[in-house]
Amino acid sequence: MTPVLLPSAGRVEPLAHGPHAHELLHRRDRLARRVAARVGPDGLLRAPCESRVLESALALWLLTAERAAPQARRRLARYLRDTLDGRPPDAVQRALGRAALGTAGPADRAAARELVVDDFTADRKRLMFATLLAELGAGEFPRVRPEAYDVRGQQSWLQLEMTSLKIMAAYGTGAPGLVTGADWDVLAPAVRPGPAWECNNLARLLGLLALRKHPGRRPAVRRALGDVLAGLGADGGLPFITGMGLFATATAGLALVRCGYAGPLVDRMADALAGRQNPDGGFGFHPGVTQSDVDDTSYAVEFLRGTGAARHRRRIRAAERHLLERRNSDGGFPTYARGIPSEIAMTAGAVNALAPDPAHRAVVEDGVRFIAAGQRPDGGFGRGWSRNASNAVFRAVLACDAARAGAGPAARRELDLVRSRAVGHLAGTGNADGGWGHRPGDPSDPISTAYAVIALAGSPEHRPLLRRAVRLLADRQQPDGGYLSRPDQAGPRPLLYDVPALADVSVLLGLAHAPIGPAAR
Repeated sequence: MTPVLLPSAGRVEPLAHGPHAHELLHRRDRLARRVAARVGPDGLLRAPCESRVLESALALWLLTAERAAPQARRRLARYLRDTLDGRPPDAVQRALGRAALGTAGPADRAAARELVVDDFTADRKRLMFATLLAELGAGEFPRVRPEAYDVRGQQSWLQLEMTSLKIMAAYGTGAPGLVTGADWDVLAPAVRPGPAWECNNLARLLGLLALRKHPGRRPAVRRALGDVLAGLGADGGLPFITGMGLFATATAGLALVRCGYAGPLVDRMADALAGRQNPDGGFGFHPGVTQSDVDDTSYAVEFLRGTGAARHRRRIRAAERHLLERRNSDGGFPTYARGIPSEIAMTAGAVNALAPDPAHRAVVEDGVRFIAAGQRPDGGFGRGWSRNASNAVFRAVLACDAARAGAGPAARRELDLVRSRAVGHLAGTGNADGGWGHRPGDPSDPISTAYAVIALAGSPEHRPLLRRAVRLLADRQQPDGGYLSRPDQAGPRPLLYDVPALADVSVLLGLAHAPIGPAAR
């Protein structure tokens, strides 16, 4: 990839000079070339998801219950044994994996109760995992309270998932009369032929496990098993989702543009992303996902504006309208739909996307006030879809920076205070090696550290910290130019899933913000 330097937005003092600066630029460019090489002929970044224990355990249980595909069952069992022995995940997934293998013990029955969920979805997640453990024979089904499964107005796959859990619990507790015809209708996408509906293997598996309770629906379940098997990875396991091609394309495009790359490749990425806009004006996380969300829409707007605002003006306006329609009365933004609790990272992303247009000034100011109100006494923020504490921090910092343009003196002082406290939180929670982990005290990993770099980049008073963090990222680069990192994406929260391409993209975005060498923006 040949760099075409974009016009400078103003220089800052570089982190390094001479040979050291040349080395950092060389490492960043190697990573940029690696990220660019992931772009396929369709203009989208290839970002498939790795297999996970949760979905693999459910697939094995389903195939075993249906006495189907013995060879695939052996592959799934091998994947589960190897993963549980070599790379054990969280306690809930360990319990489900052992239950599917028939080796669950007494401690596994308490896994759902002991699950730590630090957001508004906690009760729902405990209900989900308690039900699944019971379905796999490692626990007792919870009593069915119909209101606990009511998620009308929320994301599409959540309705399928919660209805499936309701059916499992109703049959498991001997109360099938609680299941309505409308409940069965909600599960229809689970048996659609082809790839998983909304690219979500978990939702399809839950739907199939529930549908098999109804004798008249068993044939459709068995017909769907071939499509489930088609999603197995080379390792024999099954991933949570198909991939994150649109999210990765938008964030990688932002990183490449900020590094100073422009030209046909970046334009092709932007055009490909724009062509995947949903009819409601928003964007999903992967091609074929019709459920738009604030996160992907915000990143898409930033990328499209940065690489071709004139060419994509109509798309940008439609995406901005999508964001505005989802804004809650508290001034914050949820992930999916108006009325769902607002979240810091989602609000910060929306602020970044909307701030360049003066017409959205009032919305931006309300969004920043929501962020300020959610800041913790130590300057940090809660975790959301990203399990990195540094994710919400860097997004809040960028939102404060974006909101500064056009703000009056008093508003600027408030923005600077929120920003200073957030960056100060990072400064006080870093590790001795110069990096950050998911939470204070966790081992440093490249993604968490890259997010911290973004937050620190515009703070001259923390230049020594920034220099050490960039050095850690440079030292962690693999011989092939890429990165290996503990994943930060979670779904259902707090269960991690791994899209390896995002390690490269996240680090490139971090290095793109760092003032490296004389060409730094």
